[in-house]
Order: sequence, then C-alpha cells, then structure tokens
Amino acid sequence: MISTLRRFVRKKLLPRLSPETLRTLHRAESALTAARLGFPARGMLVLGVTGTKGKTTTSHFVSAILREAGYKVGMITTATFQIGDEVTLNEQHMTALPAKEMNLFIKRAKEAGCDALIIETSSHALDQERVWGVPYKYVGLTNITHDHLDYHKTWDAYQKAKLRLFKRRGLRAAVVNGRDSSAELFLAETTAPRKWSYTLEEAEPTPGTTDHLIAHHVSGNGSQANFIISYNGEEQRVQLNLPGRFSVENALCAAALCLNLNLKLGTVVAGLQSVTTVPGRLEKIETRKGFSVLVDYAHTPDSLEQLYSTLRPDVRGRMIAVLGSTGDRDKTKRPIMGALAARFCDYVLVTDEEPYSENPQTIIDEVAAGVPRGRPLFKPNKPNRDTEKPPVLRKPGTEQGEGDWWWRIADRKEAITKAIEMAKMDDVILVTGMGAQTTRFTNAGKEPWKEREIIETILREKKLL
Repeated sequence: MISTLRRFVRKKLLPRLSPETLRTLHRAESALTAARLGFPARGMLVLGVTGTKGKTTTSHFVSAILREAGYKVGMITTATFQIGDEVTLNEQHMTALPAKEMNLFIKRAKEAGCDALIIETSSHALDQERVWGVPYKYVGLTNITHDHLDYHKTWDAYQKAKLRLFKRRGLRAAVVNGRDSSAELFLAETTAPRKWSYTLEEAEPTPGTTDHLIAHHVSGNGSQANFIISYNGEEQRVQLNLPGRFSVENALCAAALCLNLNLKLGTVVAGLQSVTTVPGRLEKIETRKGFSVLVDYAHTPDSLEQLYSTLRPDVRGRMIAVLGSTGDRDKTKRPIMGALAARFCDYVLVTDEEPYSENPQTIIDEVAAGVPRGRPLFKPNKPNRDTEKPPVLRKPGTEQGEGDWWWRIADRKEAITKAIEMAKMDDVILVTGMGAQTTRFTNAGKEPWKEREIIETILREKKLL
C-alpha cells in the first residue's frame, strides 16, 4: 500500500507541482531528515563538484588524492557510491540522491569512520534543494554547456542553479575552469574567500582569482595523458591513466580542490596517477584481434565532440561509433550528435539507447538525420595497412552513404555486435551514452543493462576476449 502511494505521488502528483512548490517540499524533507539523523554531515570535510560534464571523473580524482593523503572517504557520484574501501555502482539513475537517502548514506559513511565526503552535485539537486543543509567547504565547477534545458528551460536558469552551490554559507574555496564562459561570473558571485582558476598551457588566470593552477606540455595517446602541473612556483610531471585534454582539466579541478588542504604537490600527483579507471568513463576493453572497445557516458554534443576529437589523432586504425540518444530529453541535440559521429568516425552505427516514453525508432531517425550532414568535414586517418582503404565519401546531394559507412540498427546489442564484427587491428570502437548504468528505461519500463558486461559477452562468444 505504501509503495503504491509513493509511485502515485512520484508519477502523478509531483510532475503537476510548480518548481517553487517542489523546491519547498524538497527543502522540508532535507531539513527534517537531516535533523532526525543529527545532521550527519556536520564535522566532515565536504567537497562538491558540479558542471555539465566531468563531474564523476573529477570526483574520483578527488577521492584518490584524499585517500593518498590519509583521509577515509565517502563519495556519491553518478557512477559509484564509496564508503572507505567499499565501492558499489550507483543504480539509482540519479547524480544526487533524494534528501532522505543522501542523509542516510552520509550517516553510514560517518559511522564507518569517513572524515571526508565528496558529493557530485547536479543542477537538479541544487534547484530542488535536495542538498539543503549539507555543509560544503570546497566546491568546483568543471564546465557549463547546453544540457538539461528540457528541465531548466533556459540557459540562464541552468546557470543560476549551478551558482547556488557557489553562494552557500561557510565556503572556504571555489574552483573554476578558466576556459569556461561562466568562470568569471562564478568567481565574482561566490561567497568563498579563496578563488581558484585552472587552465591548460599558459592561459591567463580568470579575473578575480587568488590562486591559479596550470597544466602545460600536455601530450598523450589513446590510453593516457601526460602533462606538467605548475602551482606557486613548483612543477611536477603527471602521467594520467585516462586519455584526453578533458581528463587533464578534470585532474586540475581535483588538484585545485585538494591543494586547499595544504597537501604537498607530490601527494596530489600520486593520487591523480593512482586512478586507473572510472566506471563508464573511457573504460577500455582490449581484444585478441588487436582492436579495442571504449565505453563512455558521453551523451551530449559537447562531450561527444571532445571525446572524438581527442582520440582521433591517436587512433592508428579506424574509429567506429555506436551511439543513440535518450528519450524525453532535449531533441535538438540529436542530429548534432549524428553529425559529430560522421565528422570524426570512419563508420557510424545509430541505435537505441534509453527511449523512456518515446518511440525508439523516431529517436534513431532524428540522430540519423544528422549523419550525412557531418560527413563533408570527415578527414580519414592514413590507412594503417597497404590493403586498407578509407570509406568512400559521399558528396552532399548525392548518395547519403547509408549501408556503406553508416547504418541504423534498432537493437543496441546487434549494433555493438556489428561494430565488433567490422573491427580490425588498431581500430577503436566507441560505444557511448550508457556508461556504467546497470539499467535502462524503455517503453516497457526499466530493464537490466550493463554495457561492459554485454560487450565482454559478445567478445567471449567470438573468442576475442
């Protein structure tokens, strides 16, 4: 009876309430739960990471640095929950938990001896006051790009939701990505006395900063990134076990947050280098045939472009994209994502992802509509074998290439299987959108889905793992 009532409230009643009413209800639930549990986050070192993308990876970097420094860490992210050495996958499909569940988690972490708490903090959680009463001390912004406008409606509202984290009482330091367009605004409006920016190469600090962190001599390949970190006259070389300039930026955000704790730069670097993988973020699966499969959560145009453009120069063979788009979300990004896949990848397989209440084929068709548009910008790598030829390019206005270098395949598992069957030595298959999720929502409801396990099963069946 109680569970039925909860489902009714969640599916029928809550969607009809105004944002302000919802905010009031969440705030009340947060206050009541925190009070009943004795305000469990009090006395803990609380760090928050927000941004459109990079939050999860940055949080994992922060956790690694703090553990290197001797802290016992509790952490809440989109991908995982952590209490000390115990790490479990987040199966909630939510970045920040509902207020009651969050406070219960914090209480368990505190009772387990955790003295530091990292919370990946979404704009939804901030807008709905689900983190009311959490005493953040250090907060970081990875970036803000156009996403979640189906919820926030406008860019201004989305930006203001993120700003809530930077305006909280009791903040000691705030960190921003110096190349992000919102950086100066966030530093100008934060209540924190210590203001950090971080940049790649020799870019100038964001106006208003008190501290600045730089990564220069950035290089890498398809599996790692190397750079020199520079702060306050000291430099150290860093070798990340994650590729891409965006991984370097995430590492800098984490480093800046932790340097507020008076840690030695060497401790920070050791922590960064200890991260070998983040669930659902550039997870690499090697095969006996010499090609690799990367599983990544990238699900926006900006994150796809960063992923594809970063990996493209370092892939010796061909890049094969498997992608779709989520239902009941911003529809305008779908053809853009298809065009980006065609611009950077040799072969593109458009497939199902999480349709929710929408028709899966409609979503596939909307992503597919952009694929031919992106092709004129495609520049193939040089063939890595004498017998290898890049795919035939189609001129706009002629044959669109479907069935030649790109396909629509409704079944996601079939699309992944086809990509694996196509792959040769030195190729990279990029399977994006689902990351480390353990379920997905379809027209029929929630169903189990573990992308990495499904890929590994296919590879084992073909004796490639």
